[in-house]
Amino acid sequence: MKLRIITAVIGITLLVIVLVLPPIALMIALSAICGLAMAEMLGTSNKEVDKTLLAASVLYSAATPFFVLWDNLLPASIITLTYLLLTICIQIYRHSSLAIEQTGFSFFMSLIFPISFSCLAYIRVFSERDGLFLVLLAIVIPWMCDMGAYFVGTFFGKHKLCPNISPKKTVEGLVGGMVVSLISALAVSLVYRNFFLKDEGSVQIWPVVIFTLICAPLSVLGDLFASLIKRQRNVKDFGHIMPGHGGIMDRFDSFLLAVPFFYIILHFVDIII
Repeated sequence: MKLRIITAVIGITLLVIVLVLPPIALMIALSAICGLAMAEMLGTSNKEVDKTLLAASVLYSAATPFFVLWDNLLPASIITLTYLLLTICIQIYRHSSLAIEQTGFSFFMSLIFPISFSCLAYIRVFSERDGLFLVLLAIVIPWMCDMGAYFVGTFFGKHKLCPNISPKKTVEGLVGGMVVSLISALAVSLVYRNFFLKDEGSVQIWPVVIFTLICAPLSVLGDLFASLIKRQRNVKDFGHIMPGHGGIMDRFDSFLLAVPFFYIILHFVDIII
């Protein structure tokens, strides 16, 4: 527990530093996270992963946060098509030793997780004035749900949520995580409204409440999906880069569905008026 807390404090400190720097700093940090996450995912969950395929997947994953730098989808489409072409060529060239399931798994994972993580960079540049607040909100909702679920489930959990996939998750933990997530999101919103926006705008509370009540369960689904992969691949953690937490994937898996949903919904509902 102590090691877990120390790692969390260090991680939060680095996060604050990255967030207060210009947006490019967040893109660079996310690029490193995406690359490391795919190296963990493909290397740990598949001991016989093809090295060339692994390298291609890691490089593509590391490139995804920078897609936001372009005003249209053409550069991203070219990079994605190049990655697809390279993946197909690797599969054809090494067909005798490389199973199509391994190639499909690598390609699929290189698309869903890095693009989900990269949505933080897209949120950061969504609003010049409020981007930092929106990113913080998108991070706080899944992480605080995860933290709340962990502590509430540890001390009060009795009813298993999904025992065949994640035995430690409980219904009480899920409810507790949602409550902690909601309180944290409201606290961040009120602080931003009262101390930073002041008379220049106002954070609408009801959209924050609704977003949180949707994003929090989505974060649990993302966590369960990652747990399912680990269980089927017979690994406890994807990595060990974060003592007490596991690997990058173990810490960021809750972003899989919550952060993209948050980014999409920003285009339809105004949180700040």
